Amino acid sequence: MVSRRGVSVDWGFQQRDRFVHQGGIYLTKVVEMGSWAWCVDVFPSQNYIIAGSHDGSIKVTQLNFTTVHGLYKDRYAYRENMTDVIIQNLLQDQKVKIKCRDWVKKVAIYKYRLAVQLPDKIIVYELYSDDISDMHYRVKDKIMQRFECNLLVVTAHHILLCKDHRLQSFSFSGVKEREWVLEANIRYIKVIGGPPGKEGLLVGLRNGQVFKIFVDNPFPMLIIKQPQCIRCIDISMGRNKLAIIDETQTCSVYDIKSKKLLFQEPNATSLAWNTHNEDMMCFSSNGFLNIKASNFPVHQRKMQGYVVGFTGSKIFCLKDFSMQAVDVPQSAPMNQYIEKKMFHTAYKSSVSGGD
Repeated sequence: MVSRRGVSVDWGFQQRDRFVHQGGIYLTKVVEMGSWAWCVDVFPSQNYIIAGSHDGSIKVTQLNFTTVHGLYKDRYAYRENMTDVIIQNLLQDQKVKIKCRDWVKKVAIYKYRLAVQLPDKIIVYELYSDDISDMHYRVKDKIMQRFECNLLVVTAHHILLCKDHRLQSFSFSGVKEREWVLEANIRYIKVIGGPPGKEGLLVGLRNGQVFKIFVDNPFPMLIIKQPQCIRCIDISMGRNKLAIIDETQTCSVYDIKSKKLLFQEPNATSLAWNTHNEDMMCFSSNGFLNIKASNFPVHQRKMQGYVVGFTGSKIFCLKDFSMQAVDVPQSAPMNQYIEKKMFHTAYKSSVSGGD
C-alpha cells in the first residue's frame, strides 16, 4: 500500500488497484489489470499511479480530483480528503469539520441546511440553533437511496437532483414530490431564496435558456433565451437584473421585466452580484477582477481565481481549491456615482466599504 495526500492505494486484490482513504475506507476502483497486481507507486506531488502486474504489464493512471463544494452567502462547504466536509464561515474565518467516513460525492448548503451525498445515501444536516454565527451541525435526516446526479442542491425541506435534462425534488424522507423535464441538459442551478418549501431556483440550460422554477410549482417559467450554452448565472439583490455568462465567455446583463439587454462584457469566466447593492456586480477575466457599477465603465484590479460571491466590500474568490475572502474598497464606484450626482447611491456604496 502507498499513500499520498490523505489517501492510499492498495493492490493485489482481484487483479485491481483500490483507492482507499487513510482510515481504511474503500472509495473506488482505479485500475483493472490483466493479472494480479504485484507493485504500485505514486508520482510525488502528482496524481499519477503506476501499477505492475504478474503478466509483466505496466499501467500509468491519472487521477483527476474535482472540486466538490457549495456556497450560500458567506458560508462555504467543501470536501476534504475525499471523506470529510469542511464548513467555513468566510467573514469570521471559522471552520468546522464533519467526518462522513465515506466517499463524499456532492455537497450542497443553504441557510441552516447542509446536504452531503455519499455512495448509497444523502445525509441532511441542520444547525443546532438559528444563530447566524452558529457553526455546530447535527444530522436531521438520511435518505437511504443511491442517486446518480450531475448537480445537487438543498432547500429548507427538499433535496433537488439534476440529471441531464431532468430536475427532481425529494422530501427529506426520500419521497419524490416533483419532476421537471426541460428541453436541454442543465448546466447551472442556483437557489435564490423564498419561503420554506416554496423556494425559487435559477436554472441555466445547454441550449441557452434560463428558467425560474419554484419548488412547489410544476411549471418552469422562461426568463431569457440566449443562442449560446449557459455557463454561469446570478440575479441581483432586488431580483430586477439577471447576469449570464455563456460559452463564449460573454457576460450579458438583462432587465428581467422588459427582457432588455442592458450591457455586455467580454472575457468573463465567473460572476456575482453584490448582495448589498442592486446595481453592483463583479466578474473574473484573465487574471483580473472587474467591478461594474450601474452602466459605468469597469474598474479592474489584478486577482487570480474565480469570483463566486460578493457581499458589501468582500469578494469571495476560489483559487487553487481554496476559498478566500478579499477586501475590495468601493472607492472607484463611489466616485463614479458622485460624478453623476447620484449621492444617495454613492452613500450606500461608501457604507459598503468606500474610502
